[in-house]
Amino acid sequence: MLTTEQKLWCGVAHLGWMLGVPILAPLIIMLVSDDYFVKNQAKEALAFQIGMVIFTFIFGILSIILIGLPFLALLSLGGLIFPIIAMMKICDNVDYSYPITGNFARKNL
Repeated sequence: MLTTEQKLWCGVAHLGWMLGVPILAPLIIMLVSDDYFVKNQAKEALAFQIGMVIFTFIFGILSIILIGLPFLALLSLGGLIFPIIAMMKICDNVDYSYPITGNFARKNL
């Protein structure tokens, strides 16, 4: 059973993009927290948000030739939905892992 404090820290890590600090929020939480679960969730949020920034840059460049526009739309939709799903799972005491970056973050960070 997760405590309210754990849920709060995980929520700030996953929803840091709403606060305007998409990479900074999970990075600070990962470095400051002593809780293994919170650190793990912050790592996953950090990997996801770094991936979002990289793909936004790539698809932004490709949108010059109109190839990147549909990908930017899908990316923005995924960037909105997946962190909200992560927060809902955390509130239900489930250890959430993002579909693409989750395994990478757990093994390599």
